[in-house]
Amino acid sequence: MNKEEIFNEMMETIYKYSRIINSYESIPRQYGTEDEIYMVEAHTINLIGNKIQTNISELAELTNKTKGALSQMVERLIKKGMVTKSKNPLDNREVIIQLTNKGKIVYDYHKELDKSEYKKLLIELDQFSEEDFLKYTKISTILLNLVRVE
Repeated sequence: MNKEEIFNEMMETIYKYSRIINSYESIPRQYGTEDEIYMVEAHTINLIGNKIQTNISELAELTNKTKGALSQMVERLIKKGMVTKSKNPLDNREVIIQLTNKGKIVYDYHKELDKSEYKKLLIELDQFSEEDFLKYTKISTILLNLVRVE
């Protein structure tokens, strides 16, 4: 196979992987509480937890989603008791989003789940070197920057 054929095969693999991930994300799961939440909600909780506090604009930028879409998700997470919104005491125009105790349970559970799953994946990918991973990351980053949805 030549370089173009190998590249085409790589891209088809990426598209197939993307379809599988999208399918996986559409199934609600429990992340340490009785609530069933979607993976996209769990990842949003992770982003909020990583930042300690954030706002809709920052979340929209991090997820490449609209502020409206993020506002709707935050409202769903508020109804589930996982996040709160409050006015920024330093700037009344800004609304701060933070995790509740329940949200922190989901955050911690998901972090541990990722750590455990990543270890399993790393064992399966043992044949690849650190250099291979760096090359994959470099290629992925370039592709992500080329296909940004605005």
